[in-house]
Amino acid sequence: MRLKKFKERNSKKKVIIIFTVCCLLLLAGVFLYTSYAVFTEEKKFNVINGTYQDPGDIYFAYYVDGQITRELPKQNTGYIFDEEKSSCTNGVVPIFDHSTWRFTADYSGYDATDYTRTKCNLYFTKTKTVNTVLGNLEVYTYTPDFTKSACDDATCESHEKGIFETMDDDGTSYYYRGSVENNYVSFAGYYWRIIRINGDGSIRMIYDGTEAHPNGESSTDRQVATSQFNSAYNDNMYVGYMYTSGNAHGLGTSSVIKTINDNFYVSNLASYASYIDTNAGFCGDRSTLNTPVGVGAGTITTYNKGYLRITISMPTLNCENIEDYYTSSLSSKGNKTLTYPIGLITADEVMLSGSSGGVFDGSYNYQKPTSNSYITTGNNFWTMTPAGGYNPFGDANWYANVFRVHPSGYIDDNRADNTFGLRSVINIRSDITVSGDGTMEKPYLFS
Repeated sequence: MRLKKFKERNSKKKVIIIFTVCCLLLLAGVFLYTSYAVFTEEKKFNVINGTYQDPGDIYFAYYVDGQITRELPKQNTGYIFDEEKSSCTNGVVPIFDHSTWRFTADYSGYDATDYTRTKCNLYFTKTKTVNTVLGNLEVYTYTPDFTKSACDDATCESHEKGIFETMDDDGTSYYYRGSVENNYVSFAGYYWRIIRINGDGSIRMIYDGTEAHPNGESSTDRQVATSQFNSAYNDNMYVGYMYTSGNAHGLGTSSVIKTINDNFYVSNLASYASYIDTNAGFCGDRSTLNTPVGVGAGTITTYNKGYLRITISMPTLNCENIEDYYTSSLSSKGNKTLTYPIGLITADEVMLSGSSGGVFDGSYNYQKPTSNSYITTGNNFWTMTPAGGYNPFGDANWYANVFRVHPSGYIDDNRADNTFGLRSVINIRSDITVSGDGTMEKPYLFS
């Protein structure tokens, strides 16, 4: 009888214990749910900056326009990663790659003394709106990875597409990147594509044919003519849009391509001069990397700074030397040597448009094609950026080299006497009236 009572009391005790444990588990579940319900789990991660402990699973919560969600916003929908607001626990530093639209991180400071799991709150906001001569534009404020090509084509590493911002000598410039379809202009009987809105508000655009061509279309109609950059390659002076023998920044003689470009202006654009900005210029940067006596002249081996910028994928819209900033005689800046306000695109602008930087010498060209970028025509065409006077890798001969754009869109150096396409670049005044929406069907018109 006593044994029976003992078992009965023991049974009640077990019930109480089980009930208590269940309550504790329920409370723990509620806590975990409230802590992780809005988080999505990620088991794979990329590593930056050295060794670390294994952080295990990582949980993400996304804040889109201030609202928490488990869903990462889709790429090219106007959202950008807010680096300042975003954070992770356990010493993990959040990093987001916009070109691949993936989270990476710096785990070098990982320390799980406070938490066993890493949680990341990632914030995304829309692009900012800026008021321009073209109206209100949505602009991305982050800096792209210029080691990656940008276009809609499967060969591109990044599918960035839109308008981005950077600085030039006059302020903030807004440039078009990737396979954009909203930068068409119909002007002076031709079609053009907008490269960027300059820091002074003027519109910089490149010739694109007698009809509107879709991105990726190969056509010789998309260039004004073909031309040598200069008639020879056996002197550093021939990398100049204008040049003088013995002077690294000489301006005494017009290049072959400048002469043809000027003739195009006289024949086709002079009657539209009231629309064309005469203050903005064109940078043919002849600043040098090496500093021997006489560098930039004769046949002394010379590497211009554009060579470095392409190799390390760091474009700039700033022009280092006033002698290399080609402007018209009516301009308030630059060298004031142009008779007509017309020039060429720079290699830096080509990188901004979607072409990748990187190694380009000889047969070792590791740059990526951008066959579907708005800048690519399926033809070689010249830029205005000198590469230098040197022996290209694997070549026994010395050449004066200028950058050109390959038919598939990457940047390469070539000797100045080669014949490639000429695509004129002009700037439109910031005070003109604009209609249209920049598409092929409704290109921008100026009045």
